[in-house]
Amino acid sequence: MFVFNLILLPILILAGAVIVISFIKIRSYRQKTRSTTTDLYKLRSDFSIKKEIVDLYKSVFGSYHTTMRKSPVLTAAEEFQNKFKLGKFIIFCAVHNMFLPLMGIGFKLRSIKPIKTDRVRQIIANVSAGASLKDGENFGVSLGRNSYKSIAGLANLSVELNDPFIFHYNFNSQRILFIGEDTENELARNCTIADFNKAVWPLIVEICRSNSTVKKQMDKSRSLQSELQKANNELINLTRRLKDKMVDLHSFFEISNRMFTIYDESRLIELFVDSVKALLAPISIVVMTKSEKDENAYNVTVAEGGYSSENQELNLFSDSEIYKLLVSNNQAVSLPLLSSGLPETDAFVETALSNRLSVLEKLQAGEKVHGFVLIGQKQGQGSYSEVDLEIFSTLSNMASLALGNIHQYLLIEKMSYTDSMTELYNYRYFYKRLNEEIFRGKRFNRMLALVIFDIDNFKTFNDTYGHQAGDEVLKNLAALVTNSVRAIDIVSRYGGEEFCVIMPDTGFANCLIFIERLRKKIEGYTFLSKFVEGGYSITISIGGAVYPIDAQSADRLIYCADMALLKAKADGRNQSIMFNSTMLEDEELKKNSQQQLTDLGIYEDL
Repeated sequence: MFVFNLILLPILILAGAVIVISFIKIRSYRQKTRSTTTDLYKLRSDFSIKKEIVDLYKSVFGSYHTTMRKSPVLTAAEEFQNKFKLGKFIIFCAVHNMFLPLMGIGFKLRSIKPIKTDRVRQIIANVSAGASLKDGENFGVSLGRNSYKSIAGLANLSVELNDPFIFHYNFNSQRILFIGEDTENELARNCTIADFNKAVWPLIVEICRSNSTVKKQMDKSRSLQSELQKANNELINLTRRLKDKMVDLHSFFEISNRMFTIYDESRLIELFVDSVKALLAPISIVVMTKSEKDENAYNVTVAEGGYSSENQELNLFSDSEIYKLLVSNNQAVSLPLLSSGLPETDAFVETALSNRLSVLEKLQAGEKVHGFVLIGQKQGQGSYSEVDLEIFSTLSNMASLALGNIHQYLLIEKMSYTDSMTELYNYRYFYKRLNEEIFRGKRFNRMLALVIFDIDNFKTFNDTYGHQAGDEVLKNLAALVTNSVRAIDIVSRYGGEEFCVIMPDTGFANCLIFIERLRKKIEGYTFLSKFVEGGYSITISIGGAVYPIDAQSADRLIYCADMALLKAKADGRNQSIMFNSTMLEDEELKKNSQQQLTDLGIYEDL
């Protein structure tokens, strides 16, 4: 037994030593594990903090360079809320002994009052503080939840917070005060870490301080974007207008080609009206031109749509004030606007408005006003645009120029067919119309009379009173004969002191009555003159011939009428004689007639 005890004792001692040594090693290992775990946690926290700071930087500064639509402060507040899973919160920064609200979510910053820094210091001193952190000159402290009521009363915070977290941090002579809902204690846990506080809170202050500069840049950027968008919209509108104008130019080109190849006023106005209707679609259109009865009046020539003259006729007079006002305007006139600006009502404007005519444009070429055109509202589209009014003015100008061309053409044509002294038709026109009337007589089996007469002893009159008095005789005689014939008769100056009258639908008997009546009227008429005191009287010798009784062609009819005239002169002048076949047997008459026709270049071998 003793021996057994001697053997067991060393074994127990050895086992105890092993146990002690193992315990010491296990303790050492535990201490190393704790140190490693602490280091790992610290590394993990540092990495997490740096990652959150980097994410915050990326988000905030990304907003600077990408969307530029949100304030950097608002972007930072949203990122701050998302990163730390916050509810409503607000952050104050001390500026000149006052805590001013910098950013927040769930609070109206403009309604929050600044807080004096001294009052916050008192609250920190009086209220039991929670965890605190000191790192060199930087110092942070989390206040108790009861501090919220005191601070809320100072800042006029009307928002209720669930389990509020309040943190005050002092760094580099700056102070930050955070108040908010940290439901998961994520921010509270990070606020216990010095590196987090040194990185995040200065970043918040820097973002808020630079906000004004960034805001100006953002405002400038928005302004530039707005201008760019405006310019883009204007470019789109210009492109659309350019396309419309290209279509309009093509239409104008076609319309102008048609307008300037028309030499009839009624056809031109018809084309003008159709063009206005096609391009502008007015509910009504009225064209006014000069009255044939009164040269100072403009009357309705064409009216389409809703115009009605039952109540009152639409007239415009050139001596009226409204006419002068319309003519002085160089663009289309809005009648409702014109009416509102007149000192008193005008009959023309009121009549136009009562007929639902809203826009007026003049038809003027140079100084001459040819007329006016009025249009009603646009069908189904209300008022006219600026482009529509430009089109209306352009069409009106084109029509004005075309009307001027027509009037100029008619004037030139009239001059080519008119004797400049007597204003009667000249021989060229006479010969053209005589052939036309003979052709018409053949076609419709109608008779035609030709009368030729000249002034007796006209050479003696010229020698006695002078050629100016002779010219006056020709003018006065032309006026008297023109007033003595029918509207369908054509009076012409044949040459020298000879005149002729083409009388459609007139036979032998009626022609004889006419020439005798005309001879007597001239014989008994006293012409007043500034060259002959007391006036003067003249006589004529007149001869007539009838188609188809006396002749079948124009030249033959002229020859027969001339033979009758020569017979009247041979019988003593102041005679009216109709042609008969016996005159052809008088060789003297025949010789004289042929000589006259040869001199005129129309001699026909008879």
